[in-house]
Amino acid sequence: MNRTGPIKIKTDKKSVVNLLLMTTLPLLAVAIAFLLGRSSEKTGFVVMAGILGAGCVIVAIARPIFGFYFTILLSFFFADIGRLLKTDLPLGTVIDIFVFLTFLGILLKKLTSGEAFWKHCKSPIMYAYGGIILYSLIEIFNPNAISRDTSLLILRRFFAIQVFLYCSLQLFTDVASIRRFFKLWVVLALIGALYACYQEWAGYPHYEMDYILSDVHLTDLYSLDNGNYRKFSFLADPTSFGILMSACALLNLIFILTLDINQTKKLILGVSMLIILMAIGYSGTRTAYGSFVIGIAVYILMTLSNFRTMIFACFSAVIFIGLIFGPFLRSNPTLNRIRTTFHPSKDASLQVRDINRKRIQPYLRSHPLGGGLGSTGTGTTSATGGGAKAASSSSPLAGFPTDSGFLRMALEYGWIGLIIQCIIFFIVLQQGIRAYFRSRDPVNRSLLLASVVCLFSYIMAHYAQVAIGPLPGAFLFYPLIAIIIRLRQMELSTYVS
Repeated sequence: MNRTGPIKIKTDKKSVVNLLLMTTLPLLAVAIAFLLGRSSEKTGFVVMAGILGAGCVIVAIARPIFGFYFTILLSFFFADIGRLLKTDLPLGTVIDIFVFLTFLGILLKKLTSGEAFWKHCKSPIMYAYGGIILYSLIEIFNPNAISRDTSLLILRRFFAIQVFLYCSLQLFTDVASIRRFFKLWVVLALIGALYACYQEWAGYPHYEMDYILSDVHLTDLYSLDNGNYRKFSFLADPTSFGILMSACALLNLIFILTLDINQTKKLILGVSMLIILMAIGYSGTRTAYGSFVIGIAVYILMTLSNFRTMIFACFSAVIFIGLIFGPFLRSNPTLNRIRTTFHPSKDASLQVRDINRKRIQPYLRSHPLGGGLGSTGTGTTSATGGGAKAASSSSPLAGFPTDSGFLRMALEYGWIGLIIQCIIFFIVLQQGIRAYFRSRDPVNRSLLLASVVCLFSYIMAHYAQVAIGPLPGAFLFYPLIAIIIRLRQMELSTYVS
């Protein structure tokens, strides 16, 4: 006999959550649409930005890899967003926040899984960076500093970059994740280069031209002899754009020459590299031209035993000599600017920098701790908001045109800090070269070679400009250091197993 009765519906937590989402999300969307329809354009934009921002915050904590790449993408476009919106909002602070959110997500995962906090950090490079972090904390109490508030502003960005280095170490879990990072930068470089070419061929959009003309200093700095302007693509200025493109062009070149990929991919990389090189020319950044040539020289030296390298070296030498000393295209302003890079006597700006360095040397000798963080009002100082305060202070360094990253380090951190920084760069390059020559895997060797060459080009560029620190270049430079550490650790673990 069949018994009849009420049908029982089985429910679980997942079903309840799905039901709640299906009912509340549409209602929430309708409510938001109603509010936006009754509000002003500015208020609507703020509400939408707040909703998107809240969603990104949640995802960045829940999925640190998202926060990592979102931070890179945001840093690549944030300067142009500020120009478009004509806002003085501290967008750089938003980037720092997402760095720390990514770090928080990694930390929570470590706590739940019981993983050690210092995992992957046992490296001479990390010990060296620990030293500069401690020295930076000491600089807070530098008696020559303009103010402790300014020092803390500078340290916020400095620590954010060091935290990003730590996040890179934790998120580069295998070779595939490292290759994904390189692919992102190859794509971003192409996008940035294409937009710079658009700026050159079609002209600046109105909002970017308004930005250039809004400040006499910017107008003079970006103007070229032929009445044109230097190009900066989506970045904050032509210098940081040109140096970043130089490093990315080297990445493309090394991958073409060393990675075992099909001809189609090599063709894509080759075309991308040519577009990037054009963008470097349009940026008008002499330092970028020099760092690219130096990077090629380092590549040749590190792979000199390879027969293909010898052929490439001869080909490169012919191109270089023809470009610099050849009689053709002497009326081209871009090529003429490149030529002056390798004729220092014809570069008036370089001579002025040499005079400034000699003028400030007595101060450097008498101040082993420097003038304090942000005392020059240049470099990364302006990015964090301390630049204006430093430039208007009574410090003898206020507004001094450092130009060189090494000189800025010496002025603000003193010659002691400069020595520490040089030691760190030496350790980074030494560890990278050592890892390259000890690697047995051809893919790893290619990735290590690309990392070392790009890092070397950035360090050399740092002599002429403040190349290491400004965004988004810092989010390429420091992850390259993490790649050197992690690839060496992966290979060692493979040998042991």
